[in-house]
Amino acid sequence: MLNDILKFFNKTYEYMIILIVLVIILLITIANIFVVGPSDEAIVLRLGKLNRILEPGIHIKIPLIEEKLIVPVKIVQEVKFGFNTNNNTGPNLNEDDGIIITGDLNIIKVEWLVQYKISDPYSFMFKVEDPAKTITDIAKSSMNRLIGDNTIFEIINDNRVGVTEGVKASMNEIIKTYDLGIDIVQVQIRNAMPPKGKVYEAFEDVNIAIQDKNKFINEGRKKFNQIIPKIRGEALKLIEEAKGYKENRINTALAETAIFNAILNAYIKDPEITRERIYNEAMKEILESKDNIEIIDKNLNNFLPFKEVK
Repeated sequence: MLNDILKFFNKTYEYMIILIVLVIILLITIANIFVVGPSDEAIVLRLGKLNRILEPGIHIKIPLIEEKLIVPVKIVQEVKFGFNTNNNTGPNLNEDDGIIITGDLNIIKVEWLVQYKISDPYSFMFKVEDPAKTITDIAKSSMNRLIGDNTIFEIINDNRVGVTEGVKASMNEIIKTYDLGIDIVQVQIRNAMPPKGKVYEAFEDVNIAIQDKNKFINEGRKKFNQIIPKIRGEALKLIEEAKGYKENRINTALAETAIFNAILNAYIKDPEITRERIYNEAMKEILESKDNIEIIDKNLNNFLPFKEVK
């Protein structure tokens, strides 16, 4: 009887050990199952070295020897400079980072931001010691250089897009050199003004004057577009009329020249007949064009004995 009881307890003990081991294995397995979100990728290190990069989904890693790092590769992150709030999805920076010297040696306060996405998780995590600081330093260096190439009026009014595009291109070039594993999506200048005070007020006056100037220019262009086409139309009309008059005069002159040449040739052949014909034609034209005609003798002394010859 005692032996049967001992055998029962021995078997139960063995079963308990097996059950405990199975539970431990199950717990360890569950603890090493992880989910990679739809906007992330996971880097798996085995004994500290890159083993694999995992796409979104459910995955498992080997306990103790493997480590996972989740990297948000599809989220647009941003770093803000010069803002007095810290609502950043990237590093939070001091408001003084927006104070920059322009090319004409003026001080300007710029509120701007850089948006980027991680394109290579491994490079982003391991190629540089501090990716966030590196991005910040590259951004500040590029912006300082581009603003230093422009005057304060260009930054405030005319060339913001040129500056931001230049900063983006410069950052992407440097990031490629560092193999940082990110792409710059956009650089934006949200606001750019001189620091508050008398200088700010003076620039406000200048801005108002510039706006007035642009208003007058636009009004002038509007009137120009209204008046000039009309004047050009009238000028073209006069030119066409002049061309028509020119052609008419040329044709008339050619016709008269042809008549003169014909008369000249006839005169050369028979001067007397030609002279008489010309005289008769001239007299006919004179007599037909006048209503009252009085004829006197060739010595201008007496009227001939008839009037109203037609």
